[in-house]
Amino acid sequence: MPNEVRWIRSRIAEARKGHASVIEAVASRMEKLLSGGLSEQPLSLTKLTSIAKALIADMVPTPPKTEPKQ
Repeated sequence: MPNEVRWIRSRIAEARKGHASVIEAVASRMEKLLSGGLSEQPLSLTKLTSIAKALIADMVPTPPKTEPKQ
């Protein structure tokens, strides 16, 4: 495993210790972003907005599915 990936995982794990509300889906998405697109080029406002919306959506709990009443 390259040092860069190890560093990213370490930083995310450390951040999660201080912010227990960050769920695994967000941590996983952040790791992918930091290992790829975010480090390769400047991001447009549109792309940053898209990333922020995706991270916020990951944090919203999925409501339990209910069966329709008959």
